[in-house]
Amino acid sequence: MKWSFKVGRAFGIELRVHITFFLIILYAAYIWGVGYAQGWPGAAYGGAVISVLFICVVIHELCHSRMAQYYGGDVASITLLPIGGVSLLKNMPDDPKKEFWVTIVGPISNVIIAILLLPVLYLIPNPVDGVYGAFTNADVLIGISAQGFVSYMLLINLLLAVFNLLPAFPLDGGRVLRSILAQHMSYVRATRAAVTTGQVFAFILGITGLLMGAWIWIIIAVFIYMGAEQEGAGAEMKTTLSRLTVGQAVSADAKAVSPQQSLSEVVGIVLHAFQEDFPVVENANIVGVLTRANLISGLHSLGPEAAVAAVMEKEFPVVEADAPFSAVYEKMNSSGIKAVPVVKDGHLLGMVTLEHLSEVFMLLSSTDKSLTPQTH
Repeated sequence: MKWSFKVGRAFGIELRVHITFFLIILYAAYIWGVGYAQGWPGAAYGGAVISVLFICVVIHELCHSRMAQYYGGDVASITLLPIGGVSLLKNMPDDPKKEFWVTIVGPISNVIIAILLLPVLYLIPNPVDGVYGAFTNADVLIGISAQGFVSYMLLINLLLAVFNLLPAFPLDGGRVLRSILAQHMSYVRATRAAVTTGQVFAFILGITGLLMGAWIWIIIAVFIYMGAEQEGAGAEMKTTLSRLTVGQAVSADAKAVSPQQSLSEVVGIVLHAFQEDFPVVENANIVGVLTRANLISGLHSLGPEAAVAAVMEKEFPVVEADAPFSAVYEKMNSSGIKAVPVVKDGHLLGMVTLEHLSEVFMLLSSTDKSLTPQTH
């Protein structure tokens, strides 16, 4: 994800922080320091509270990711954003029952954290108004104290579990709903039902936020509505593209370049062949991918005589010719590279670009299923 940087690695999964994440820490510091009139100690306390809270978010996302790995899924990274955490799964189990367990373990982890924190309240010396007061006394929750800190963590983890289980895409509850529906109807119909539920919920939440003047509710509503729409479009594209194998629609006349060629030579190929993305081949092996963005960036920063090897993508996805065409879409999403080499028996067969994928999707969307080309 752009504007994010790596901070660690766990279970083979990159842990990343988006630069906008620090906005929520600054906001918390402002609320405790200025809003609650706690000064600089309050600002530091607010920042610490949110930082620890997002450790709970990482645990939540790691539970999703570990369960996905258990079922054979591949997880690239977890990125912390101001709105929470996002796991980037390279592939997701297709079985609805597996999707259910991959999804449900996240909210369960928050409930477990809350349960573990409950006895801690009894161990804090001289609690204000007792354990019950920790949840009802506003001064405890907004003040600077061990009791307030633990109470806040406990309540927020419970709220995270409840919020995430709301039956609205793209929240965990929306995925749980789809996984349950998909056991009784097609995956596409189940997704559409979950998307509609999520958008109705978002509409109600947005109107309520507008009437109450709660701007944060409106932001969440917009996030849920757009997320639901994106989920629906992704599921529709995946199902439609699965009607073809990659080999049935690959552009087999794609020209390859070598790592030693200059960028000016590649520009010549672009002008004559109108090809903008290239597999980079050396000794019959694919060693990289040169995208249009790489080429333009390299021309500006290194000049036309720079070698392809200096600007090509060295980490790139590859898809087999007999894989469903939807596999290309998934690999593009997980890698961020919009040009994927296609191989057959270890040999380069061609390339699929984002533009080509979009054209195939539009053709399949407007074509009767019975007219899908067959392999002979």
